[in-house]
Amino acid sequence: MGWIAIVPAAGSGSRLARPDPKAFVSLGGRMLVERALDMLRAVPFDRIAVAVPQERLPAMAGILHPNEIAVEGGPTRAQSVRRAFDALDPGPGDVVCLHDAARPLVSAEETARVMRAAVRVGAAIAATPLVDTLKRVDGRRVTGTVDREGLWAAATPQAFRGEILRRALSAAAEATDEASLCEALGVAVEVVPVSRLVFKVTTPEDLELAEAILARRDA
Repeated sequence: MGWIAIVPAAGSGSRLARPDPKAFVSLGGRMLVERALDMLRAVPFDRIAVAVPQERLPAMAGILHPNEIAVEGGPTRAQSVRRAFDALDPGPGDVVCLHDAARPLVSAEETARVMRAAVRVGAAIAATPLVDTLKRVDGRRVTGTVDREGLWAAATPQAFRGEILRRALSAAAEATDEASLCEALGVAVEVVPVSRLVFKVTTPEDLELAEAILARRDA
């Protein structure tokens, strides 16, 4: 049984309002994709594939280790994951981790906990319980309050046994995460609670917050 990681890093990140693709934006002097690789190497994984825009493939060659490859990503996250998965071709008993480069504050220990849960049950995701009051809105008018009991925010890493993820990806469906593809197959997915620092860098404010957290850690 091997531990394998996939980093989908081909998105444009238009909401971040930066000229570079989001995974190649600098955070504390290192690109987001570099920070993702640093964390995954500390777990450690046997093999890693990073899906990036075609024009970024040459740049990736200089930062990858011998057990790591870069593949051309697709127009959607799901397609990027499929391309990386096919390039790695995991075995049925391998455990495959999916981790977004845009979540730079996830720790290696949290990732290892998700991996161990997937080894045990077959499918597991990092997640945090929702703490805010949720409102359903039509336009800008509140139409109702959503009961947050039992609601969690899914994050990455997400990890799956190879044969489960292969079946899920073969469905050729589009999804915002791989866990939903597994759920559609009736696969039980275990939640692994993680820190709220697993937030996704999506907007300029998110990047500013991540910069502040790193600066405080380094102080």
